Amino acid sequence: MEATASGPGVATDTPSAATPRQVQRRAATRLWLWNVLAAALLHLAYTDNVTTSGSARAVAFLYLGLVSNAFVLSLAPGLVGTLLAAAWPTGRRRSLGWTLAVLWTLLLLVIRLDTEIWGIFRYHINGMVLATITNPAAADAVHIGLADKLWTLFEVLVVLALELLLLKRLLRTATHGFRPSSGRLLLLLVLPIMLVEKGIYAHADLYRDRRVTSLARVLPLYQRLTVKRMFVKHFGFQLEDRPQVSLGGEGILLDYPLTRPTFPEAGVARPNILLVVIDSLRADAFGPEAMPHVSAFAADPANHVRVFEDHYSGGNATRFGLFSMLYGLHGSYWIPVYTEGTSPVLVDSLLDLDYELQVLSTASMNYPEFRSTAWVRIEDRVQDDLEGETPGERDASLAIAFDEHLTQLETDGLDDKPFFTFALLDAPHQTYSFPEPPPGAPLFEPYLGDIDYKALAGGATDEELVALKNRYLNAVLHADRMTAKMLDSLRAHGELEDTLVVITGDHGEEFWENGFWGHTSNFTPEQAKVPLLFAGPGVPAGRETRPTSHVDLAPTLLELLGADPAIRADWTVGLNLFDLPGRPGDRNEVSDPDSYRRRTVSGWDLLGIDTPGGILEIPTETHRGFGIAAWTRDWQPILDDSLLEAEAAAISATALECRRFLR
Repeated sequence: MEATASGPGVATDTPSAATPRQVQRRAATRLWLWNVLAAALLHLAYTDNVTTSGSARAVAFLYLGLVSNAFVLSLAPGLVGTLLAAAWPTGRRRSLGWTLAVLWTLLLLVIRLDTEIWGIFRYHINGMVLATITNPAAADAVHIGLADKLWTLFEVLVVLALELLLLKRLLRTATHGFRPSSGRLLLLLVLPIMLVEKGIYAHADLYRDRRVTSLARVLPLYQRLTVKRMFVKHFGFQLEDRPQVSLGGEGILLDYPLTRPTFPEAGVARPNILLVVIDSLRADAFGPEAMPHVSAFAADPANHVRVFEDHYSGGNATRFGLFSMLYGLHGSYWIPVYTEGTSPVLVDSLLDLDYELQVLSTASMNYPEFRSTAWVRIEDRVQDDLEGETPGERDASLAIAFDEHLTQLETDGLDDKPFFTFALLDAPHQTYSFPEPPPGAPLFEPYLGDIDYKALAGGATDEELVALKNRYLNAVLHADRMTAKMLDSLRAHGELEDTLVVITGDHGEEFWENGFWGHTSNFTPEQAKVPLLFAGPGVPAGRETRPTSHVDLAPTLLELLGADPAIRADWTVGLNLFDLPGRPGDRNEVSDPDSYRRRTVSGWDLLGIDTPGGILEIPTETHRGFGIAAWTRDWQPILDDSLLEAEAAAISATALECRRFLR
């Protein structure tokens, strides 16, 4: 600013003329401000058919979120455009105008297309959606006609023209700055909105107000702010003490189930159910060497055990493996289920049938957040604080707690009521924990003592690999003994013959067969394939070679209790394990693509589809990009589009399954 005299001893400030590049920068910043407004207006389309359940906080979050999310999406083009304008040659303003106009038009076009996709699929642009709408072979799922394409082109041209006209006007009016500057005004307007909106979300997430948190899924690329871990660690906050906030009946974005299963009032047996899940139990760990007790149980004809030889988990991590078996849904539903605190149909039905429910877990049920999802209606029946310093010791306590539970049911006179017990044994999860085995018990040797992750970061020598895997197998041996103790408890209490027993894993565990160690890193059989044993009344004994999945477990259990299979598709994407397509003895043969069962395995932000030609890896979140990767079963890249083109129908079917239970 320059001081100019207006009288003796008096100075006033007048704005100095801006340099040409300052004019360009100011105009670009003001254009950014206008496009934040335009993006926020486009965001209004996401609110169609969305209810806020009468919550003032939900209303405030939703509409403040429209603005703050629009600003977040605008950051990349806004910063790039401002920097370009500040450096652009002043004699080439026409080319600068076209560059900025195209930049902002692209952003608004993407948001506009995403609102359309949200309206159809109820999730945002991802690789699966793009493959579905662009591949002619997937036209049964959604068809974009010529008129729609021409209308989109018209919209693009109109927006491009408006951007050019607006920038031209802004360049004329940006010769002198105004107070506050455009950049400061942008921050002054948006930052308070963002702080309030993030604060509302963090508070709602902490106190489990699903009327607010469920709405976050409406906004594309929304960045959630959560403070639960900090409050638990530093302020002693007890998650289990939080109240359950009702959504007021129906879900906000989730439409699950479409119809609830119905059960006959009489004439159908109500057996007990014991569901034992052994963490990280890969398929080939089941056998007489690593699981002698369970193998012996399976071999006894009196136990009516059916062994499923080609069974896949619904996830390559605990969160999605358990979710798929308890809900009968793909892992893509995790976020809407979590944000709305929706109980699984399996648990709801068992409560309606007057089952005594119990959850025993060596691992915490807070992370993953099963207290807020699968067990949200029975939090008081979750026991995950078992005695012991290590997972192996806590697994031993779990077996004792199960026996004590059966005793307590007898003491309380409830032994005539059916019970459901879910038990998660954690010993085989890294770090492969097991206590000293009983005298004479088998032991795999040599085995590693403590696992040195730093030393194994680059892989393992042959000797280290043998010792590491032996440690894992020793942990499996321990889980096998604890499972046997639970079976012995059933027998001792006279409940075994009246109990449906399910033994499985939540996911597999890889030992560098495909270049990885552990799980969560790919969708190969080593990480996705698990054992499944089903025993008890009404179970046809034998071996099943037809392909099955964790999503089949919930419908099978409820249909054994009398649920009507005719409405199965109204609450699950799974099948009945005892009513599978094909003939007994059939296998998933890659030579017969028409009958091959495609199975979906979920990760955090990816879906894997097992196909006869390999594995498709599909991003479900936009930060992963939009490209679908194709891999062989030993996780080598397939570099052409042959698998993608051949499996367009499977991608389309999966997309519709992931949409079925969303409003």
